[in-house]
Amino acid sequence: MTDIPLLYNGPTSPFGRKCKVSALVLDIAHKEEKINIYKSRFLDEFNPLRQVPTLIVGDKTITDSDNICLYFDSISKKDSIYPKDRYWECMTMISVSNGIMENAVNRYIEMSAIPELEQRQKSIERFEKKILRSIDWIERKYDEFVTDNLTIDQISVACALDYTSFRFTDAWGDNNIKLKTWLENITKNDFMKSTLPGESFKYE
Repeated sequence: MTDIPLLYNGPTSPFGRKCKVSALVLDIAHKEEKINIYKSRFLDEFNPLRQVPTLIVGDKTITDSDNICLYFDSISKKDSIYPKDRYWECMTMISVSNGIMENAVNRYIEMSAIPELEQRQKSIERFEKKILRSIDWIERKYDEFVTDNLTIDQISVACALDYTSFRFTDAWGDNNIKLKTWLENITKNDFMKSTLPGESFKYE
């Protein structure tokens, strides 16, 4: 295997996008292979959860988007995207952003992969409430995490908000004007433009 990192990713994964954006910002050369997770049994050898993103570096496997971003940061010659002066606040913001992504993914699966009569409406509503409540919380923290230097919590928030608009609704911006304006600006960057979601594989 090559020592150039190989990122197994899905075409629409917000977690994979977070890794891609981080790699671009940190100037990490890597290869990406977009796979159909439902048919990629080979991945079980590296990640028994069969989840993307999964990173292969030589004979080393790194799973979970947060671990992959940390790895990219550790080998980069650029300034770290993990702020030392507010490290734990940053990690908390990442966790909340991850929660938004998880709930948006679960909502999408519930509504797209399960026959309508079998869908759990209460679960869908719970997913939506968690997403919107979390975005409101981030809006209140806006002045604490939006700085001149691009950091991993900003990357995570941007991917989470953009995925919410993509899979759920962009109406979250109606009551969160700061975040809406901020997202409009940050998505103009090449690292966001070049990582836009593609066409998803059918759930099987």
